[in-house]
Order: sequence, then structure tokens, then C-alpha cells
Amino acid sequence: MKAVITGLGSIGKRHYDNLKNLGVDVVATDIKDKLRFDVDCAFICTPTQLHIEQAIEYLKKDIPVFIEKPLTWCLEDLKNIESYQERFAMVGCNLRFHPSIIKAKSIAESGKVLFARAETGYYLPFWRQGDYRQSYSASKYGGILIDAIHEPDYLYSFFGIIKDLKVVCNKSSELEIEKEDIAEIGIIFENGVSASVHCDYLMKNYHRKLDLYLPHEVVSFKIQPTNIMYKKEIEYFLRCVENNTMPINNIQEASYVLKKILEGRGDNPGTPDKQQVS
Repeated sequence: MKAVITGLGSIGKRHYDNLKNLGVDVVATDIKDKLRFDVDCAFICTPTQLHIEQAIEYLKKDIPVFIEKPLTWCLEDLKNIESYQERFAMVGCNLRFHPSIIKAKSIAESGKVLFARAETGYYLPFWRQGDYRQSYSASKYGGILIDAIHEPDYLYSFFGIIKDLKVVCNKSSELEIEKEDIAEIGIIFENGVSASVHCDYLMKNYHRKLDLYLPHEVVSFKIQPTNIMYKKEIEYFLRCVENNTMPINNIQEASYVLKKILEGRGDNPGTPDKQQVS
């Protein structure tokens, strides 16, 4: 199998190394290079505002595409990919492949969970190597709500259709960023489970955990970074490509969760543009 990675930032390099270790013939291109179509699948790891435009070019040619999260940054851009929801694509959801989240899902599927509390936080200058102010996180295309979409994503994979979702967010620190640095998300699912998510760019120590409230106990999971989840995610995607089966977190599924978050934030930055950030 031959794959192309478009964009070699930190996540692009990680996917590149994992693909090579899995024996995939992989080539990489810079964000300024022309797209390569002489491949069996493509990985979009460019800045967020380029994801949908580049993904559509591959989907038009029926080339399976892996789109790194987030799918996009605004509601207007999300509309541009609606007509491609049935095409073969997967949006990055690496936490779904984390050993702790896999265990948590088995508990969630028991039907005993009453409430779930997810938390994640890390100081942005520590998180984004180099000058954090040049990262997409600090730009109008970022913000902690989009960076932390993993949490509502895996909760959706646990509990299904969202009945209601509310967001409270703020730019509360002196970080030089254009969007929010702290947020709380409240979710009610149609199956009756409720959940909350806390996320921020402020914690000096990396923090990620999940608490599942059962009738007589609380089961807690501390979620540490591991390459295992990225490798398992790629292995899963490649199996789907080989078997021509639609993957989880395809465009329709990823759009559903992202739209809820963007609507919950209560703004729409407007017409997407092609300005690039490093």
C-alpha cells in the first residue's frame, strides 16, 4: 500500500513514523507542494483551515482520506463537505484507541453509567513546541474547544445521540491567543446519561482523566499520552482501506460532533479563507 502525508508538523511526523513502521510505502509533501494522487490513501495533516479543501480533492478522485482533527474550524467551511459524507474518509479520533478509553467504553456499554466527567488541560506554551503564538491553537482557527474535541467525541462514541449541549467558555489568561483558553461543556444524551467536560490551556502539568459515575461507585481513568493509540488508529484505518469498509468517525459522524461544539460556542467566524499559519 502507498500513502501520502500532506503536512509534516508534529502529528504528520508521528503518522509518518507509524506508517513506516507498519511497512507502508509512504511519501510526504509540504503544505506548499502540489497534492499527490498516485497513492492508495492520503493523510491530511496540514493547518486546520486547509483540511476540507484538500480532503475534497482526494475524495473527488475516490482516494480514501484520513483527516487529522479537527475536521475544520467554522460552520461555513463545514457546509462545503456535506455532499461528501458518503465518501471514504476518517477524521482523527486517537483517544478512542487509547487503552483506558477502550476499558471505559466497555463500562459505558453496560448501561449503568449515570454521569460522566471528562477533564483535560495543559499549558499551551508547553504543549505547542517552539513559539506557541504561531500554532493553529493560538490562531482564529483554534481555541481549546476545538483542540479538546477528543472528549466530546469519545463521549459521543459511548452514549450516542446528543439531546442537548451547552458551552461556557472564556479567554481568561494573558496567553496571546485569539480564542478561548478555558471552557466547560455540558451534555445530555438521548439515552438519559449526562456528562460534563472541562478543558483549558492553563494547567502547568499535563492533565487528562475520565470519571464514570455508576449507581454505587465512581470508576476513574487517568489518560496518559501513548503512541499506542496513534498506531492502533492507523492500523484500523488501513484495515478499512484494504477491506473497503467505512471507518468510524467518518465525515458524517465527525461533522455531527463538531457542529454541536461550534453551535454551542455560539459563533461562526464567517467565510473560510486560505490564509496559512505555521
